[in-house]
Amino acid sequence: MVVAAVLGSTSVAFAAAPTAATTAATNVLSTSALLNGSGNPNGEMTTGWYRVNTTNPGTCNDTFGTRVPATGGTSLGTTGSMSYAISATGLMPGTTYYFCAITGNPSGNGFGSVLSFTTPGPPAVVTTGATSIAATTALLNGTANPTAAATTGWFRLYTTDPGTCSDSTGTRVPAGTSTQNLGMGTTPAAYSFNTNTAISLTPGTTYWYCALANNSLGTSVGAVVSFLTLPVVPTVSTTAATALTATTATL
Repeated sequence: MVVAAVLGSTSVAFAAAPTAATTAATNVLSTSALLNGSGNPNGEMTTGWYRVNTTNPGTCNDTFGTRVPATGGTSLGTTGSMSYAISATGLMPGTTYYFCAITGNPSGNGFGSVLSFTTPGPPAVVTTGATSIAATTALLNGTANPTAAATTGWFRLYTTDPGTCSDSTGTRVPAGTSTQNLGMGTTPAAYSFNTNTAISLTPGTTYWYCALANNSLGTSVGAVVSFLTLPVVPTVSTTAATALTATTATL
């Protein structure tokens, strides 16, 4: 803050190092984001800039990661708090970045808190084991990390091992174009579909399947896994014995 000294009857203000505050990134795209913050010059001509990196520095400093911009910055004047925003470009899709606002004047630097954002990327998909397996149905399971973009999920089912998953082979589960909405978060979301939404299975048969998910950055597939449907349980009826004699009978 500005320090004042009293000389006789005159108050003289002395400049001080600026302050800085980091606010949430906006306009986050797959390869760019708008970094936001504000600074108070505290009486001296002040400039604002940012630092950004894929590793969390813990606390803000002017040595970690990449400086944005590489040189210079936004002029914040000499008095009053002022917001400023600078675009970070050349980012990698599907990546979490950490950043902070920094201000500087001849008296020193001000540092904001470290915040993070995740650039959108293709979903990350995992096929998990089938459950509720019966003679003619089974529940197919998977997870997908939307990676910060609106994502949907579905499955492909095979009667022979396809080796790798593809959205152009096998039977789509569910049939048609139905999918499950998985949101646009940055942690895995579980999803399931029953095979009866597309096909009736054969008892005592091995099937293979895989999970798929799609967002605006592309379609991703999980590994191919298998399950065995249950056999049909035989039914038995007991009827009355016939041809009865003293020592024999037909059952």
